[in-house]
Amino acid sequence: MSISDRINIVLEYTSALCIILEFNTPYTVFPIVKRTIQLMPIVLLLILILKSHYSINKKINGQVFIYWIGALFPMFLVKDDAFLTYIRIYVIMLPLFWIYLYLRKKMSTSVYLSIFLRYSNLMVALAVISLVMWFLCSIIHVIPSTGRMPYEWAPNKFFIPSYFGIYFETQSVAPLGTTIWRNTGIFNEGPMYNMALCVALIIECFIRPIKSKKKICILATTVFTTLTTTGQFFLLLLAGWFLYKKIIYKHRAFFVLLLPLLLYGGFVAASAVMENKMETGGGSINARSSDIQRCIQIGLEHPIIGVGLTSREGLGVLSGIGKNAGTSNSLFALFARGGIYTLILYIGVLLLIPFYYSRKYKNNRWFLAMFCFFLIFTITISYSKYLTLLFMAWGLSNIDMVKWKDDDEKYYSTNE
Repeated sequence: MSISDRINIVLEYTSALCIILEFNTPYTVFPIVKRTIQLMPIVLLLILILKSHYSINKKINGQVFIYWIGALFPMFLVKDDAFLTYIRIYVIMLPLFWIYLYLRKKMSTSVYLSIFLRYSNLMVALAVISLVMWFLCSIIHVIPSTGRMPYEWAPNKFFIPSYFGIYFETQSVAPLGTTIWRNTGIFNEGPMYNMALCVALIIECFIRPIKSKKKICILATTVFTTLTTTGQFFLLLLAGWFLYKKIIYKHRAFFVLLLPLLLYGGFVAASAVMENKMETGGGSINARSSDIQRCIQIGLEHPIIGVGLTSREGLGVLSGIGKNAGTSNSLFALFARGGIYTLILYIGVLLLIPFYYSRKYKNNRWFLAMFCFFLIFTITISYSKYLTLLFMAWGLSNIDMVKWKDDDEKYYSTNE
């Protein structure tokens, strides 16, 4: 491996780490840390792009220029205090991810997908750490808290227990009447950690050619310990899909007979979860339902371009309805904040481009990965996070419908 390749690996791992830390972790409560996490990927991506033989004559420049023209329209509704945020996210970061992936795609598939594999490797490491710390600190309580961390995620909680700065206790639930801490790892809440883990699980299941059962088991176990409804249903969905793949070709008739039983089991499990949530207050369900209704109301009043994508004020303030909205669902929050104009962009790059690519080349692995990401994305507020921008850029880099180059799949298991 050349020195240049080693430098690329370091830069990609550092970029992937910044993507993880930017995805709603307590560390961003400190302004200097927050700015470093937000701005460092810009510098790293610029270096990686220059190292990827970037040229002003590349076809990608024309595509990005057209995107920039389209990005001007939502900018008109952005408040002054959120203008730089909009520029950073939609004018700088998304195009940089796009250009970077486009150039890497021209080299080889292994190089093209490398940053996703780096992300998954880091998430596996964080999952192992959080599993150990969750069991020792939050379940059997053999390790006491080593400090307190400032916390801005909940309105009535200002500090959270910290364990060596690598594990935090942020949320508790009572699924069976007994209060238990969620495994939130280094994240502000269970749903965000769950999404970060599910994305790594998607990469391991659908993107990495040489699957690692050990990594998949670690990630699935950690998803379960987040004790989120979304995580449990996602695990059931993945298990159902792989069960379907395993038996559909060999035992089609048996699967047809088994399908009603599986559907009934899924219905019973979903009903049990919903009933338990309602018995314990139903706050999460009611809040999500009300939030979606308010987002639809705001979106219908401002259907074309919304009320402002990155404005710091809540949707309730921007729209004049008086109540906050857009705090539990990315899809409806996008409809309210960015209107149909922005919603088309997200749905197009996350679903439509992968769908047509899979139809053209008879390979549904990428579409399945993007579809699973879209499912998790829609029920988690993450539309402006770097992780979502990375997946959007993944879609945009295939807008030309050029097939990924085939290369040696052993890269995935050896060059990490």
